[in-house]
Amino acid sequence: MATTPTFDPMSYMSKLQTNGKIRVGTQEDNTPFSVKIPTTSKWEGFDVDVARELAKAIFGSAADPDAFIEYVPVVSATRIPSLTDGKADVIIKTFTITEERKQQIDFSDVYFITGQRILVKKDNTTIKEAADLAGKTVCAQKGSTSEQNMTKATDGKAKPLLLDSYPACLLALQQGQVDAVSTDETILFGLVKQDPNTKIVGKPFSDEPYGIGMKKDSGGDRKGFVAFMNTWVGQLISSGTWAKLYEKHITPVSNDKKQTPKG
Repeated sequence: MATTPTFDPMSYMSKLQTNGKIRVGTQEDNTPFSVKIPTTSKWEGFDVDVARELAKAIFGSAADPDAFIEYVPVVSATRIPSLTDGKADVIIKTFTITEERKQQIDFSDVYFITGQRILVKKDNTTIKEAADLAGKTVCAQKGSTSEQNMTKATDGKAKPLLLDSYPACLLALQQGQVDAVSTDETILFGLVKQDPNTKIVGKPFSDEPYGIGMKKDSGGDRKGFVAFMNTWVGQLISSGTWAKLYEKHITPVSNDKKQTPKG
């Protein structure tokens, strides 16, 4: 019989057990990472299953992990505020680790690595790489690293249109409001699956290491949490669970089996 893990009574993991839940910030429409199915209100995706594995590590694996998860819908711009305002315990949402963000919150070790590319309509023959975005209107998500990467890659010559979600960016592309969408390759895979009349072009022009976001410790209120998370991420990878989740959610849209990040 599965037992509930035991933690230092002063640790944040013990506090979560006492609360009976962990509040996970993730996005409702971020295929293939996190999607809330409208008809069932059930969550699916790579990041969602990562959250479920985390719940098992804290609360035990005897019950449905969703019984211990409160999903908190976020978009890129609300990830950090959701942590600092105490609305979420963790953010598991294609969250690139940057030095700037590390000034505000803590991150786990890297659990996913990707790079930024470009999505265009299938009949587009003029945009083939990042340099071709100069003078073009390009959609990215508010509060993401995508705009900064695009600005750097085009010497500030691209015209960004910032929206709240990538499905909104896809719609803008379909309606001719933008020439391209640019973000992490794995997110673009999900958009191509939604609209086969689009294609991904160019080589990756950034490195996007994802981590799990956490509020910084203040007076011991997050005792042991970062160390626990890092150990758990390593186990997620070394156990083979990470690879199974990748093949379940990412391979169907990317047709590849990527090497896991080092745990």
